[in-house]
Amino acid sequence: MASGLSIVALGYYTLPIVAVLLHVSLGYWIYRNHWDRSGGKWFVLMLGVGSIETFGFWINLISPPGPLKRVLFYPIAFLAFASYVAWTVFAGKYTGTNFHRHWVIRTVFAVILGGFALLALLSPFENLLITNVEVIRQPIVYYTYDIEPGLGLIYLLIYGLSIYTDYKLIVYLLSTSSRSTRQLGLLILAAVSVVVITAASQAGLFPASELNHAPLATILFILFATLALFRFDLLSVQPVARNAVVENLRDPVVVLDEDGRIVDFNEASTRVWDDIGAHVGDPLGVACPTLTDVVSFPDAGEETAGQLTRQSADAERHYSVNVSQVSRGRDDRHWYSVLLRDVTVLERSRWQLRTQNERLDQVASTISHDLRNPIQVADGYVEMLDGMIDADGLDATEADEAREYLRKTSDTHGRMEAIIEDVLTIAREGKTVAETERVTLSAVAHDAWANVDTGEATLTVADDRTLRADRSKLLTIFENVVRNALDHGPDDVTVEVGATDDGFYVEDDGPGIPAEHADSVFEYGYTTTDEGTGLGLSIVETMAESHGWTVELATPGDGAGTTGTRFVFTGVGDSPVVDDHGPHPAT
Repeated sequence: MASGLSIVALGYYTLPIVAVLLHVSLGYWIYRNHWDRSGGKWFVLMLGVGSIETFGFWINLISPPGPLKRVLFYPIAFLAFASYVAWTVFAGKYTGTNFHRHWVIRTVFAVILGGFALLALLSPFENLLITNVEVIRQPIVYYTYDIEPGLGLIYLLIYGLSIYTDYKLIVYLLSTSSRSTRQLGLLILAAVSVVVITAASQAGLFPASELNHAPLATILFILFATLALFRFDLLSVQPVARNAVVENLRDPVVVLDEDGRIVDFNEASTRVWDDIGAHVGDPLGVACPTLTDVVSFPDAGEETAGQLTRQSADAERHYSVNVSQVSRGRDDRHWYSVLLRDVTVLERSRWQLRTQNERLDQVASTISHDLRNPIQVADGYVEMLDGMIDADGLDATEADEAREYLRKTSDTHGRMEAIIEDVLTIAREGKTVAETERVTLSAVAHDAWANVDTGEATLTVADDRTLRADRSKLLTIFENVVRNALDHGPDDVTVEVGATDDGFYVEDDGPGIPAEHADSVFEYGYTTTDEGTGLGLSIVETMAESHGWTVELATPGDGAGTTGTRFVFTGVGDSPVVDDHGPHPAT
């Protein structure tokens, strides 16, 4: 048979095999690599059904005229219709719109597949599909037939389903980011190519003018789909419709044109302005007059921000307002998106925090004045009693005993003063840092060292770094850590300051903190001496937290068996470590 074949006939006999191989190869690759992707299973099913259909089409072409050639028409047609159904389901799943679940689409599926199978299996109704079957022998041998109303209706439904699927893909294409347009565009081209070639076949534009060329059209479909898969990651990168994202935002979004007129909005906007739908095309000031004072239009690539307070039906609501300029592709026009975020809870928290700070200031003022005044009065009485002891002529033993009691009373007053000072520090300085400045670790450490009576102790800066901090609060941190080392260590204790990847540390070579007390060192009132207030390390933690840092008690740098205390501060930031030229001792 091959020796007498024309080039046209050879093409008709070989192209179906090429199509089958493409179907199987691409389907197997997707099965191995993208089976679990959205729509992946239906894409493989479509390719599998298409490969069987095309193989049956090839068997039909090479078979001589007879019952087999005629009977093959029905399963081939059924598989072709099933591949269209699988394609529609894939499109619905891939885009995430699930339009294939709509009852109308499901009904169309049932009519196409169920109706064709019913008419094909029940011989009395066979004439509703095709009639006048004849053999055509040029340029190849195939059957031709007249399409009857039953098959004509199914063809109309298939074309309608294909056009609607392509329409949904195009709509989705227009609503996705530009990064997804190529892969979706190739998908649409793949689908359209099948429809166009099938229509051209029905119009008799091919050499075998009365043959349905739909199985051969799948070659172009596979080529476009392969390009989308391998060049643009069709199943790896799922496109997301921006309009779906915006529509489901809980925050109001209003879109303005370059003249400041409303052109679009999402559902959440209607909860703020219930009549905004009636103002499409109107200036922003007409539809949302409260927004006009806080909205300013930025240049491309920039964003402006503002605050809006609006009285709603139940309570006052607070919004942050962000305006961005948007454009699409090469379009010279630009629009503005106005995004409102409800920050009412945040504003209430800020109000509560301000109220608490004000109360804390009142408490601090009470401590400062109402408690310090009685202590100062008591100190005055102590001095008077000391003078009276000298005047009363007490014997030496009684005088010494009385003076010892007065000294203890004075020491108690001093301890009370220290506690008041520490409490005031926590109350007034423990607020969140609002402004910072760039400082160097070594400079602040040396300044803090100079503020404390360090005696024979030594300060060493192992390595330096810059950081942003409230300098006064950072001084307080260093002063309290140094006092802790001096209070619990020997007179010649060495304190070392150094940088870490995410902060800094302060370490001493004193006796260290007992393991059983390690979890309590930052608690209010914790102290191991009678003279301490128990607030020094609490102040350190409070000052660190006011910067957004954390402080932890760690093992000294030399590891196990090393005595001493090491405090590590983290979350400080990414400021670079300053070039170090060795330790910097200070005594």
